[in-house]
Amino acid sequence: MFSFSKIERLCSKKSIEHLFAKGESKTQFPIKLIYTLSEFESPFPVRAMFVVPKKKHKRANQRNILKRRMREIYRLNKHDLYQAVTNSKYDIMFVYLSNEVCDYEAIKVKMIFLLNQLKEKIKPVEVI
Repeated sequence: MFSFSKIERLCSKKSIEHLFAKGESKTQFPIKLIYTLSEFESPFPVRAMFVVPKKKHKRANQRNILKRRMREIYRLNKHDLYQAVTNSKYDIMFVYLSNEVCDYEAIKVKMIFLLNQLKEKIKPVEVI
């Protein structure tokens, strides 16, 4: 349940291009969330990708630390998002925007906020 395997990762070049072309975004500094409906079949309801621009963080160890923090937060909190997504599949990307290396807790608060916003956005409307 708390794993993040290779097939849950967004790796396809076509999917990434589609995400940039058609995706919607939400920002909660220092994280930006880009999401769209997936065109490809996947056994998981959401495929995720994590980006830290080389332009803002020149050192690879800083980029790796930030990506590890984002992946860990996503891994521990994705189950709520999976429950909200019922019949559709989504591709999402988290982009780190800040020039500084934020600590784990600061990133966690912002990522959980963005995941909750996405969950509310994609939640199917209940007919009474």
